[in-house]
Amino acid sequence: IAVRFDYLLFDNFSNHCLANSVEPLRAANDLSQKQAYSWRFLTLDGAHATSSSGMQITPHGSLAESHGEMLSVMPSYGFRDIGNADTSRQLRRASKNYETLAGLDTGSWLLAKAGLLEGYQATIHWEELSTFAEAFPDIDIKRERFIVDGNRITCSGAMAAFDLTMHLI
Repeated sequence: IAVRFDYLLFDNFSNHCLANSVEPLRAANDLSQKQAYSWRFLTLDGAHATSSSGMQITPHGSLAESHGEMLSVMPSYGFRDIGNADTSRQLRRASKNYETLAGLDTGSWLLAKAGLLEGYQATIHWEELSTFAEAFPDIDIKRERFIVDGNRITCSGAMAAFDLTMHLI
């Protein structure tokens, strides 16, 4: 049975971050000659998401109808605008349907805003680290490429997403 990774995409997500997360899974499947990993793309409402460079992704479904092993939250650019009450509510609901939550790139901000990183160590994209620490003083924030702390994972950006995925494999 394949380990499934679900990616919650928002408009303006980073193609680079997504590719660095998914391609190692694909390569691991190819090298092992078996379906060890699978992945799905989700959005909050099931509508397509458009990357920061204009690439459209048609999701496999909406967050509300999904569950699994790991949900990776990937807003990348414009994350403050989407960090609203509805997004937080949906993420809190999703936390009951997934074993592990991951914040990739600036996804850590949305998890923190939803109260899902309290009591955990976390990181975020280096450009946002100081602001993140000021906004969420109850989170143990570290300057690291990625952090795996129990059932919470945070990652500092696109290049670190590759390192994180290799670590998880």
